[in-house]
Amino acid sequence: MIFREKIGIQLKAARKEKKLSQTEAGKLIGVDHAKISKIESGHFTGSLKTYEKYITALGFHLAINREGPQMPDYDSIHEMFNDE
Repeated sequence: MIFREKIGIQLKAARKEKKLSQTEAGKLIGVDHAKISKIESGHFTGSLKTYEKYITALGFHLAINREGPQMPDYDSIHEMFNDE
């Protein structure tokens, strides 16, 4: 699982805790529900500004950390070699 997907899972859970639909969450930051869906599924490739607005609206903050090398998980390896 890639980092965007992991972040999306956390954001989706936070949105649901606040009892917001994707449409309602989108209205909070000025985007449509489709963008919220893409963020939560890990497929959003739009602006960092939009991503940060959503993160902040749900009570998180954006930070980066330096990491050492990581071993890929099964899903990542499967995606790399998926011939479908």
